[in-house]
Amino acid sequence: MKDTWKDKKWYNVYAPDMFGKQSLGEIVSSNPDNLVGRTMMTSLRDLTGDFSKTHVKLFFRINEVQGENAYTEFKKHELLRSYIRSQTRRNNTKLDNILDLKTKDGNKIRVTITAIAPRRMQSSQVIAVNDLIRKHMSDVASQTDLVPLVQELILGKITSDVYKLAKKIYPIRRVEVLKVKKLN
Repeated sequence: MKDTWKDKKWYNVYAPDMFGKQSLGEIVSSNPDNLVGRTMMTSLRDLTGDFSKTHVKLFFRINEVQGENAYTEFKKHELLRSYIRSQTRRNNTKLDNILDLKTKDGNKIRVTITAIAPRRMQSSQVIAVNDLIRKHMSDVASQTDLVPLVQELILGKITSDVYKLAKKIYPIRRVEVLKVKKLN
């Protein structure tokens, strides 16, 4: 019986340029061609060192292997379900929007963004806030390339802009980007 473990090698996996090509860890494989297409998951805390970002999960797909190094591209971003549940309470209004956006450089992404209000909202207010979120997100995406857009979505700049705009309609408590997924 042949021991296949001895044939395997360890490969260093690195994040894309938008995250400073930081090391994501190591992965084992007997053939470097088998690594292409594999997905690695890490938290934003591991990349930035910011402990307040433990609830943010990032997924990267390996797209290239050179020697003993594997390089990745951004695949998607999600918030932990437990974090989302901790933000919503009884009698709150939660507005979820799933938007397919096209960036300035032609990439397509799917963004799930939610706004949480401390009390029940009237249907006209819900419609107004949802329209505002959709319009703002499509405007920002059409004027921004993929890399800076993903960075702004993950780090919270766009959510703070949406929060300021939506607060004029209704006193929103929080705006969060739940998921960002690259479609093409």
